[in-house]
Amino acid sequence: MIELIVEQHAEDAAFLWRRRDEAARAPHYNLTDLCAIDERLEAHLDGLRVAGDLGWEICAAATSAEDAGAIFAAAVLAVERCDIPAIAGVLDGGGAVPGPSPGFMSALGWVEFDKVARILPGLLDPLCPASLRHIGIAACAAHRRDPGPALSQALFDDDLALRARALRAVGELGQAERLRDIVNDLGNDDEGCRFAAAWSAALLGDRAAIEVLRTFASAGGARSEQACSLAVRRLDPKTGADFLDFIGKSSDKPRAAIVGAGALGDPALAPWLIQCMDTPALARIAGESWSTITGIEIEGPLAADPPEGFSAGPTDDPADEDVAMDPDEKLPWPSATAVKRLWTTRGPGFRPGSRYLLGNLMTPEWLQRVLGEGGQRRRAAAALEIAIRTPGSALFEVRAPGGRQRGALLGG
Repeated sequence: MIELIVEQHAEDAAFLWRRRDEAARAPHYNLTDLCAIDERLEAHLDGLRVAGDLGWEICAAATSAEDAGAIFAAAVLAVERCDIPAIAGVLDGGGAVPGPSPGFMSALGWVEFDKVARILPGLLDPLCPASLRHIGIAACAAHRRDPGPALSQALFDDDLALRARALRAVGELGQAERLRDIVNDLGNDDEGCRFAAAWSAALLGDRAAIEVLRTFASAGGARSEQACSLAVRRLDPKTGADFLDFIGKSSDKPRAAIVGAGALGDPALAPWLIQCMDTPALARIAGESWSTITGIEIEGPLAADPPEGFSAGPTDDPADEDVAMDPDEKLPWPSATAVKRLWTTRGPGFRPGSRYLLGNLMTPEWLQRVLGEGGQRRRAAAALEIAIRTPGSALFEVRAPGGRQRGALLGG
């Protein structure tokens, strides 16, 4: 009977982690929602902790490369116990195939840093394999702690995955003093290193890095939206709008420009976003960017039903090689006609050429409020803006455990 209860704790912990992992990046979840999931998840982890060795054995037996949630639960217990063989067992059981599992890395961010710190010497030693040093640097970055000499060494390592992670960490930690150590990688032949260097250097204010990000945004691909989102934040509104106009017209899939419009926040782009709402493949992301600027949510009379016959996710056709999930699945469908009608009356209240987030100018006070109260994507946007405005400060981690975030926001 006890074993069945513990197994249920393990299953529920894995399920709730998967739900939390999605919620942390979802447009319709905020910090309060995240805290609610975290409390439930922590309750099941407590059940596993109380079960002692039985809890660990059940979690360990459930780990597999296919279940990042199960890896998360097992890794939390192993790290908290400071059980090095157990940690190695989690990695062997799927935590490092083909690279660090999201569940394993999430566990290192979940566990309090004083407990994570006990295993860091075995992860950051220069004699360790690059894969372990990658994990150690990522764990420090998740807690916004400086890995020290290990980071300096990783920035020049021959292992490109480790090097890219180190380059990213410099931006996350706000280490402007390391800027000259990363700008040489703006020309790295490896795309991962080049993008990580550009992202961090642009966040820290390097102008050449902005041009590299603009190249990523113009080229399309998996990194284009993230590149465009940060690049336009570093441009003045006029230059940013001109750049978005260029990539919006030069690409057959102008998603990056639409995401960038929301990041730039210039209401002058609102009519173009409304126009994009007439294209089914772009309608929902255009609606989100329009709402991000204006603060007017797509709901009630502004919402519409999905277009008949539209499909944006995997199909049942075995011959269809596109298995990518619908990136806009959780976003509402806008009624372009209703939004356009509303904008004729609300639009004149906005100042073209200024930058808005959720209907307000991006003042420090407003950005801080959005960071505390906004949806997860808007919170991430506010965190980037705050980091840009406060050189040398770490980027606020909106995916961290909710209680820890609340403590940081309250200055605790």
